[in-house]
Amino acid sequence: MIESKNPAAPHVIVFDLGGVMAEISHSWEEAARVAGVPCSNLSDGFTKLASFHAFDLYQAAEISLEDYLSALAQFVGCPQSEALKVHNGILVVEYPGVKELVEEIHAKRIRTGCLSNTNEPHWEMLALNGQYPAIHSLEMKMASHLVGMNKPSPEIFNRYCSEFQLEPSDIAFFDDGPLNVEGAASCGWNACRIDPSQDTPTQMRAYLRELGVI
Repeated sequence: MIESKNPAAPHVIVFDLGGVMAEISHSWEEAARVAGVPCSNLSDGFTKLASFHAFDLYQAAEISLEDYLSALAQFVGCPQSEALKVHNGILVVEYPGVKELVEEIHAKRIRTGCLSNTNEPHWEMLALNGQYPAIHSLEMKMASHLVGMNKPSPEIFNRYCSEFQLEPSDIAFFDDGPLNVEGAASCGWNACRIDPSQDTPTQMRAYLRELGVI
């Protein structure tokens, strides 16, 4: 577990989403299987999401959804009409126990938020329409596609603090990406890396107890 700590107990808990609050597909093969879409350019391998360059461009709002889906269809080898299904196959389900953790945090009158590298279709599903209840209940939400920058850029962490009038030391932050954790820590956040292969709420509770938050 990678983590950093500041002396004072933070009073705002900020979550990454995929790999922390929600199970996601980590490869295009997994996403295609979840979506049930045959893709001629994919096999039984493990093609990382980030290996498709347009994925990060789309999450930083640098290309349109139409252009992204056209490129994705060519990359994975599926009809363009099926590309959005493959894209949305990245999202699987909210992790068991995260809703209870967020409710416990809110019961203590501790503020919550999220900072995620994501995109418009996923943001609608994760944060806005109630499909993922724990994430929907978070208060201070920011996503890469809304501000035109991705983690681990220091600019997005500083933008979050500016947007919500927070000091870096106010925040305890959870992310499954080591570079994102390092980026947050370099900006003064209390940051902890979550291992998505293990029980994520248990890991988060342990860090919050260590910080004296819960």
